[in-house]
Amino acid sequence: MKILRFLEHNRFAAFFALVFLFSAQVLTAQNDSVQPKQQKHRDWKLSDYLQIHGFVDTQYDYGLQPEDDGSVTKNSVIMLRRARFDFSGHLHPMLDFRLQADLAFTPRLLDAWLKVKFCKYAHLWIGQIKTPYTMDNFLSPLDLEFVELSQSVAALAGFNDISGVPEYANGLEIGAMLSGTLVDYRIGEERIPILNYYAGIFGGGGINIKKDNLSKDFSARLDFYPFVKNFRLSGSVYLGNYPLFKDRNAPRNRWSGGAEYLGKHLTARAEYLQGTTGIADFDPMAADSVYLVKTRGMYAFVGYWFYMGWGSKSNMVQRLRPLFRYDYYVRDKQIPTTTTHYFSFDLEWWPEEHVRVHLDYTLKCRADHQKPGHTLAAKVSVRF
Repeated sequence: MKILRFLEHNRFAAFFALVFLFSAQVLTAQNDSVQPKQQKHRDWKLSDYLQIHGFVDTQYDYGLQPEDDGSVTKNSVIMLRRARFDFSGHLHPMLDFRLQADLAFTPRLLDAWLKVKFCKYAHLWIGQIKTPYTMDNFLSPLDLEFVELSQSVAALAGFNDISGVPEYANGLEIGAMLSGTLVDYRIGEERIPILNYYAGIFGGGGINIKKDNLSKDFSARLDFYPFVKNFRLSGSVYLGNYPLFKDRNAPRNRWSGGAEYLGKHLTARAEYLQGTTGIADFDPMAADSVYLVKTRGMYAFVGYWFYMGWGSKSNMVQRLRPLFRYDYYVRDKQIPTTTTHYFSFDLEWWPEEHVRVHLDYTLKCRADHQKPGHTLAAKVSVRF
């Protein structure tokens, strides 16, 4: 009854609910049978069903790369990196949804999913969702520690995919996924997970793309919390393919493993990634043949949070975190000159909870250049 009364007052919610009418009716009936009196007299509020959030990233990049012939390649770019609007909420205690769009550059739909929470062991996600490959992929840009992803995550998790397909973006795919907690334990009123899982079937066509293919992609991740607070071990896999030629597919197979510690002050994460991706053979004599690119990489970072107030007359708390990351990447194991070593130093500052400032310097050592390159990035994020 709560859902029906809400729909009478909100046309947008009514339209959304029609799409999932059957499941919403079933879940509403279940909820009314559990708490009929409480639901009958409770006044609804829009904030109980819908939350609107977003953020804007403004970024400046300066790059310098000395060439072997003595020349220097430079770039200087200022840009609106992201402009996100995020609509999420709860149609029912067992039914969540999310719609997120990015209006920077070319506007596009990002997250668009419905989640049914049957029990702690099984949550069903349907729609356009993040694939459960790598620990970084589920993180919001506001939670990522550095201005840029590590090279291996960008190349293998579907951000700047090594296949070169532009529709593989933001680590998103259309499909269905199950997630949940397989094992946990209780401390007082709090339940602490020990083993979490994510496993899904995806179309494999990329963001906002319909893929006509009888074989679908599979991705899964397992997170293990070995009775150490804020520490986890994680392993993930992505197995799939994509249409390289008109009548021939090429593989996109990847796996990863890593560990993470996120304490109040100390934060650290390390992850190893490896993948095999089929691309068009660069040999002009090998028409319509597939060349297998074997990619690998790893990153490791460490940071430390400092918490500071703004004085006795202010309740605001500012946070400051210096970070260091080592980023190793081999685009193609068969070509040694594709090896790179990046060393990044970052200073992250939250003067208050809605504003984030990043200053990032990266030293880039590339096997195909005798001299290292340099990149300086500054980014300001404002969230609402």
